[in-house]
Amino acid sequence: MLIALEGIDGCGKTTQARRLRDWIAATDPDRAVHLFREPGDTALGEAVRSILLDGGPWSPQAEMLLYMAARAELYARRIRPALASGDVVLVDRSSYSTAAYQGAGLGLDAGAILRLGREATGGAWPDRVLWLKVSIETSLARRAGRAADRIESRDEAYFRRVSDAYAGFAAAEPERFVVLDGEADPDRVEHEVRAAVRALACP
Repeated sequence: MLIALEGIDGCGKTTQARRLRDWIAATDPDRAVHLFREPGDTALGEAVRSILLDGGPWSPQAEMLLYMAARAELYARRIRPALASGDVVLVDRSSYSTAAYQGAGLGLDAGAILRLGREATGGAWPDRVLWLKVSIETSLARRAGRAADRIESRDEAYFRRVSDAYAGFAAAEPERFVVLDGEADPDRVEHEVRAAVRALACP
């Protein structure tokens, strides 16, 4: 089972990913559950993360391909072996992020990025994508007062394109995407996340 959590910065996905990991581990202690972040969780991934968030500026194509390189390493080294063992894998971001942020956000072909994503992951693809939907205003308010990385520093119009891309993905793949109200109380969001995962485990 491979589950991705997605959304614009400040949507709460990282918090919900950790809560979901802990809940699955407590509910089914005989099954291993892993939580990975993209980019990251390999030596290459962490190096790429630093380059992407703190370096640059990079061309849109270079930025997209750096994400893909980190993704390919993570899936080859950690995610595909875990799935082959029957484990549950949660990912904080996926190829849909790259299609939204570097595709729609920077004017690249989102469809081509998703196709390249399947190559990078060796065909492993999320069984469910939990999209925590929040407004641009909420995203900005939640991020106020904290240091912004290079991508978080982009303008409001950029994040509107990113958010619109997620809406398009969800509309095109309703069987894969679960749209959650990221504006709601975190405990309520957690309840809805659990319900979505139960539905996946027991269709």
